[in-house]
Amino acid sequence: MNSTNRQAIWASDPRWTRAREHALRGEVLQAEMLLRGLLAEHRDCTPARLTVADYMAERGDLDGALQLLLTPRADDSDGNLGFAVARVQVARGDPAAARAALEAALGRQPRFLEAWLMLAEVCDVLGDAHAALRARTRLFAEANAQGRWTSHETTEPQWQQAVRRNIEAYRRDKRERLFAAFAEVRERHGADSLRRFERALTGYLREWDATPPDARQRPKFFWFPDLPPGPYHDPMLQPWAATLRDAWQDIRDEAVELLREDRDFESFLGLKPGQKAPGSIGGAAENPAWDAFFFYNHGVRYDANHERSPRTSALLESIELCRIPRQAPEICFSLIRPQSSILPHYGVTNVRLVFHLPLVVPPDCALNVAGIEHHWREGEPILFDDTYEHEAWNRSDQPRLILLMDCWNPHLTQSEKEAVRHVIEAIDELAL
Repeated sequence: MNSTNRQAIWASDPRWTRAREHALRGEVLQAEMLLRGLLAEHRDCTPARLTVADYMAERGDLDGALQLLLTPRADDSDGNLGFAVARVQVARGDPAAARAALEAALGRQPRFLEAWLMLAEVCDVLGDAHAALRARTRLFAEANAQGRWTSHETTEPQWQQAVRRNIEAYRRDKRERLFAAFAEVRERHGADSLRRFERALTGYLREWDATPPDARQRPKFFWFPDLPPGPYHDPMLQPWAATLRDAWQDIRDEAVELLREDRDFESFLGLKPGQKAPGSIGGAAENPAWDAFFFYNHGVRYDANHERSPRTSALLESIELCRIPRQAPEICFSLIRPQSSILPHYGVTNVRLVFHLPLVVPPDCALNVAGIEHHWREGEPILFDDTYEHEAWNRSDQPRLILLMDCWNPHLTQSEKEAVRHVIEAIDELAL
């Protein structure tokens, strides 16, 4: 019998209705007796178990409430039993047991906001500030996704004080953690070398309005405000750009051979075969596609692909790459299939720019960044800031192929690159 059928049986049992009526009149003992009778026949009736345990805890029988909650055959797919166990364990003065119960419940139901909040506060009691900050990071990410606890109006009255308290703790502890992440860089290079970065970081922490003044630029994650603005930049600002440009023919030869075989290209967006992304990929083709032969993807090296393109691999490994674990670099032969388009979107941060080395460019292919159209020319590199709205298209009947890579913004200093890397690693670790 599934859970829906079981709930229908419990809800139709007259003892359930009568117990609720007694409870509304304050006749707790009568309500409890009826629910115990219901549990005697339906041991897996979780709502009755939770209610009786609440009555027991309220009169001080914490051990009895805990025993009842931990009785076998109880369904806890929604995490409510684990949450109730944690509440009793907190009342019993056992925060370690409460933490274990909450972590187990969240493993079953990771969207349980109240459990994330309690886990954060239990970790505070246990002195595990890092775990508390990670729990609050997950708490507020889930709250935003659900549209709950994002304002006074979306927060239930009984939770408003706790939510405010946890918001304050989250902001304080996150700030402390991120500034500590690059303390060694500041000590080694000097505080003056990181003034621009600290301004960017306080903007990320929403201590001031860090909205770019150009409405065409909307980074989804992190904006460094004091870098030279503009959608396009001189690719020769990168000290290695000429190396790749001069090796264009070698790179192209390897890419064209891979395209001829066309067996190891995969969806750039990670789409599965047959999966569509109408908000990201469009065009006149029946199955428009943006594919990639990855050298690196989210910082992960594709060793087999490097072996298949040894000359390109050697060139890439000879230059400075933007290396951030689980984030960068992103380097590939980028393939827009015929009659396909990459729809307008924004990138995550301007601390890195996007470099293109065009390899195979049929007619009627272009890139549009911030309303400024650029037509690729084979062998001529370009550099652009993808935090500006941008799109690309191939309206021809032939494939368009480029070497695409993200790279450090050339206007960052060495100390700023190091600080960025440490802080993004810290942010990423909190979200794991």
